[in-house]
Amino acid sequence: MELRRAIKEYFSFTRGERLGIIVLIVLISIVVAVKQMLFCFEQPTPADRESFEQFVAGQKAAEQHNQRHKVTLFTFDPNTIDSLSLAKLDLPFFVKRNLLRYRQHGGRFSRPRDFRKLYGMNDSVYAAIEPYLQITSPQVKVSIAASELKTSPKRRAQEKPNEEIAEEPAPRVERPLIDINKSSADELQQLRGIGPVLSARIVKFRDLLGGYACVDQLKEVYGLDPEVVDRNRDFLAVDSTLVRKLDFNFLSVDELAAHPYINYKEARRIVDFRSKNGYISDKNILLSDSVIGQEHFRKLSYYLK
Repeated sequence: MELRRAIKEYFSFTRGERLGIIVLIVLISIVVAVKQMLFCFEQPTPADRESFEQFVAGQKAAEQHNQRHKVTLFTFDPNTIDSLSLAKLDLPFFVKRNLLRYRQHGGRFSRPRDFRKLYGMNDSVYAAIEPYLQITSPQVKVSIAASELKTSPKRRAQEKPNEEIAEEPAPRVERPLIDINKSSADELQQLRGIGPVLSARIVKFRDLLGGYACVDQLKEVYGLDPEVVDRNRDFLAVDSTLVRKLDFNFLSVDELAAHPYINYKEARRIVDFRSKNGYISDKNILLSDSVIGQEHFRKLSYYLK
């Protein structure tokens, strides 16, 4: 009972204390309300206004940039599209450039699939653009002999009611050859069936070999289907003068073994033979003395000085 009485006395207030609490609550409420009203009518500082304006300007600039650089694909005729419209198409730059050059040299497309033969075109780009190709029918011309020009139209119609109509042949799209000893990985991707991975492997194998001596060496590239090589053979060239020769009279075992056509045992035999017999004046000695096997020597002879 004593505890309850003590708690009751502690939390009980006199009439004056209760009135003071009420007045305090009213004053706090008035202060909070006035502060909120002042905040609503507060003018932004110049710094805040400038930051907001910069943000709005940045948003507008970003929207304009996105609008200008919006990816665009639309129906077009590659025989007649002008350079301004072509620039709006979402196509690789070299495809647009080669299209204009091809037309400048008198080239013309008669079917959508002819666009696939354009130099620089690859399967992925063609697959994306094919639905938008719309080529008008090729023009036809009437072949009339010079002697018939003197004949009246009525008589000519009676003698030859069906004029000979000759359709223009489909154009042959000329593609410059790609030298596999000079081309970059990006240029090699212009070949059918060659993507980023295979083109990188072709360049890497070329560096290991010291250059390609013939097109068939591409069939040794890991993952490259021989059929892809044969399909692109007509578009490939090899400048064999760029092949880097091996000076086997001075290279170490490790340097010789780094070549794809020389294994470590053969490299060791070459160095041992050289140490025993001195300077090797003729590379064929390596074959006659069985330093290198016949199959390896046939492939390696391109690279031996």
